[in-house]
Amino acid sequence: MRSSYLVLAALTAVSISVISRAATEENAEEFMQLHKVEIAFHEAGSTRNLNQMLSLFADDAVLTTIRKTDDGKEQIKTYTGKEQIKNYWQAHPAFQPQNQWVGYTPAFRIRYTVEGDRAHLYFECLWMDKAAGKIAAHTNSDDTLARVNGRWLIEEMKAASVPEL
Repeated sequence: MRSSYLVLAALTAVSISVISRAATEENAEEFMQLHKVEIAFHEAGSTRNLNQMLSLFADDAVLTTIRKTDDGKEQIKTYTGKEQIKNYWQAHPAFQPQNQWVGYTPAFRIRYTVEGDRAHLYFECLWMDKAAGKIAAHTNSDDTLARVNGRWLIEEMKAASVPEL
């Protein structure tokens, strides 16, 4: 009898979890639109297509990078507007001709929320070095987007290294 109560309690907890999750999940079409931003981001980095990368950003976008220096301190740099963001991507290792990097996000490492014409998109990037056959970099992108003329554009991107998988 006691095990029946435990099973019933477990099923109730799972049901409540599933119901609450279904009630908060966004529209699948919204997810696909935001997922296309992440896909285009990795396609641009993997093919070194600077114009495609810049097309994902609003004209007045802000990109902030956070990285650890060799002495363990946190270094923060901010790039404002497309010209500065262009300079950042031109210097990024994925865009260097000697690197054969391919970027992707494992499906379980992407999250999003949508509120009207504003969205939050978080994804992690595994930059694979094709020549070396290993992960060259593991980063994340924590973004605020706005829907402009039916298209999602990145207004603010916070990029940082991820210490471990």
